[in-house]
Amino acid sequence: MELIPLSTISVTRDTEGNTGVFSLDIAKITFMEFERTIYRIIVHTYDQTFYTVGTLKYWLNTLASSGYNFVLADRNTLIQVSNIIQLDKTFHIAYFGEDHRGVEQKCFLSEKGYREILKYVKTSESDIILVELPQW
Repeated sequence: MELIPLSTISVTRDTEGNTGVFSLDIAKITFMEFERTIYRIIVHTYDQTFYTVGTLKYWLNTLASSGYNFVLADRNTLIQVSNIIQLDKTFHIAYFGEDHRGVEQKCFLSEKGYREILKYVKTSESDIILVELPQW
């Protein structure tokens, strides 16, 4: 029997799961971060926040094995590279665009995470715009 990777993950709208479980399209995920105070992974999309369980290492391996391009942006954050629209070279920030309220969604990157994403940008036909502050 051949296993076919799914295009959704199971998430909840609250930390305790009181609202039930929902299927979330993986393509809509911008980044995932582990929040130690609630011991959950917060899953961010362009305009919503969800929760799931597990470790970032588990999700990185699982999503990569399913054909998705996630990178460990820093020790507590996974970022979906294909949803980045702009990358700040000066401050190592990935931008995903504005949500429905007009708020810019962004994620800070470690030096290593920035290098991983930059490697992807240089080796693929990426639409990610590289920006940097002017040198005064």
